[in-house]
Amino acid sequence: MNYFTSTLVAAAATVAANAAFAQDAATKLWKGDVEFGYYQQDGNTEESSVVSKANGKRKNGQWTYDISAEAQNSETTGVRSAERYFLNNRLAYDFSEFNYTFGYASAVKDRFSGFVYQATVAGGYGRRLLKNDRITWDAEVGPGARMSEFETESNAGDGQITEAILRMSTDFAWALSETATFEQKLTVESGDENTVSRSITSLKTKIVGGLGLKISYTMEYNEIVPNDTVHMDRETAVTVVYSF
Repeated sequence: MNYFTSTLVAAAATVAANAAFAQDAATKLWKGDVEFGYYQQDGNTEESSVVSKANGKRKNGQWTYDISAEAQNSETTGVRSAERYFLNNRLAYDFSEFNYTFGYASAVKDRFSGFVYQATVAGGYGRRLLKNDRITWDAEVGPGARMSEFETESNAGDGQITEAILRMSTDFAWALSETATFEQKLTVESGDENTVSRSITSLKTKIVGGLGLKISYTMEYNEIVPNDTVHMDRETAVTVVYSF
């Protein structure tokens, strides 16, 4: 198991451990979700697979820390046909009720994307556009850098590319009822060499206690891709989720 995979497993285990050992809602340090389920993907990989995800959030005064990890694996007739790992971290500081600064870092390794890896760091300004008992809507913008390593040749050449980017994101969450939550996340990382966009639309419903069901649709677009790969990946996932 390489270092990147070990880091993702450790991050997911950390989130799950916090869920297991967290006490009542008034005193626990973390809140988040642990997911496991089945998804259908169309794009560079077209087949059904297994997906696991974990995310956690900790708020302490004016500071908020978020971490999330994903692992997706598929096998067809005993041969690995899809393998993807994703990890991101975000730290935000509220300097007023509706304004904050943030720092962000992420890394993705997709064995069948044509990239060896893609990693991003960014920081900037965030604005809470809307917040009430049912709706939260945040938007962020800031400069950063992205490092990409191509496994095969692309229109941008081959090897490793490091570029300055402008990262823009928005996160919209709507509590439709006491048992259902709709969420829309959109991120655009624009650079001179490549623009990477990612959209996640999801609906989570509570079944009993902390257990629920989540349906999500993810689209990821790379403007520049290695030869013989497509620009857009799509993922439809149905997962069992434990919220803590």
